[in-house]
Amino acid sequence: MKRSLIIFLQALILVLAFAAGSLWNRRAVHAQADTAPVAYAFGHNLSVYYPVEKKLYVYTELGGNCVYSYSLGTPGGPIPRENCK
Repeated sequence: MKRSLIIFLQALILVLAFAAGSLWNRRAVHAQADTAPVAYAFGHNLSVYYPVEKKLYVYTELGGNCVYSYSLGTPGGPIPRENCK
């Protein structure tokens, strides 16, 4: 009985803390600007997407040179692969 009361009180405190935080924090959340690159790691490869250029660069290792890139155009269109220089 005592254990279940402690669990109930902990859950109640958690719910009240969440509700208080939701009421006091009424500022809007804005999405990140699309100028920053987004990086993904797949196995030993690193892919970096630059939204402004609409290009995905693929690196073989962290800090290495770019191996190839993909130019992303319209949705459903061709995605050409280009070797990096």
